[in-house]
Amino acid sequence: MHLLNKKILFFLAGLILIGTIAYFLSESYNDNYNNQKSEEASQIQINNTQEKDSLDLFFSFLEYYELEEGDTFISTLKKTNLHNREIDQLIIAAQGLMDTNQLRIGTRIEIISELINEKRIIKEVVIYPNDEEKISVLRIDDKFIVHKDVKTLYSELIFHEVEINESIYASLKNINVPDNIIMSFVQLFSFDIDFQRDIRNKNQIKILFEQFKDKNDDLIKAGSIFFAEIVLTKDSYELYKFQDNNDIEYFDSDGKSATKALMKTPINGARLSSTYGMRKHPILGYNKKHMGVDFAAPIGTPIMAAGTGHIEYVGTNGGAGKYIRIKHLNGYKTSYSHLSSYASGIQKNIRVKQGQTIGYVGSTGLSTGPHLHYEVIFNGEKINPMKMKLPSGKKLAGINLNNFLTERDRINNEISKIKN
Repeated sequence: MHLLNKKILFFLAGLILIGTIAYFLSESYNDNYNNQKSEEASQIQINNTQEKDSLDLFFSFLEYYELEEGDTFISTLKKTNLHNREIDQLIIAAQGLMDTNQLRIGTRIEIISELINEKRIIKEVVIYPNDEEKISVLRIDDKFIVHKDVKTLYSELIFHEVEINESIYASLKNINVPDNIIMSFVQLFSFDIDFQRDIRNKNQIKILFEQFKDKNDDLIKAGSIFFAEIVLTKDSYELYKFQDNNDIEYFDSDGKSATKALMKTPINGARLSSTYGMRKHPILGYNKKHMGVDFAAPIGTPIMAAGTGHIEYVGTNGGAGKYIRIKHLNGYKTSYSHLSSYASGIQKNIRVKQGQTIGYVGSTGLSTGPHLHYEVIFNGEKINPMKMKLPSGKKLAGINLNNFLTERDRINNEISKIKN
């Protein structure tokens, strides 16, 4: 009985010892585990902090502005958090490659900034003065460095032949002709054609122009017109681009300029008898500004239309006697006073061509003798006909004509190649 009790006591002591060892081993494991978790948590916190610093260092912001009427480059920069000293430095740097005072309405300006230690710092200002250029002003330390990128553009010739439907603008717009080409096309014919009266549906347009694309085949800009033609019901007008003595002009197939001036003297064999300006009126007897010029000539001397246009008024007009007023394009009108009679067929709203006889010298109205009183009105204001500065409507001759004919043939060959 005593031996058995001893064995039981040794067995219980062994259990207690094993339990104690297991307890200490368990506590040691828990301590190591908790310490590891604590270190991992600390490391995660450190990593999170480093990641945040990294985001603060490299996170960028992009703002952009488009210049509106009244905006300037300086006023745009003042909308940013740049200091005045920095703005001055940036402008000085940019002016090395561009004129910041000549930026057009619609110019895009980009402001690139970075978040550094929770503070926005402007790192770059990018200006797009046109579709081809990009001006970058970079902040490097405390200085601004300017850099210019110019796109490489590829030229191609485009030829269109289209019937007019509704209007010239709509017809060309429907085949994706750029607006500036359409406006140039209209301007080329503005001295010969009244686009409100002369154009009809089914009239034809032919046009050869240049356009420029980048390496991605994106259209960057349109160039100039090389050939343009309008085929009307009875007439047709065609024009070719030609550089003559460093001036680019457009001429018809015979070398006559498309740009025609109003005649300063729409009468042959006449003497300038009274100039534009203040004078004593020969009949009224007091000083009055003479708003035109007088050409003395025998009764019945033909009077010509100074330019192509439509008769706006024909008939007796007070002191002007028998009178004609012609409305031309581009804001010009001309008037002819004291006529003895009108040419056959001259009546209101008919179209007359430059040089066409419209009437004959007389002395009707307030007049002391046979003469033509000639006036030019521009945008509602009477101007001195003898000082008008308008294109001359010249005709090429000699070597210039030969060079033009060579260029005309080259353009016609380009059209043939595109059509074929």
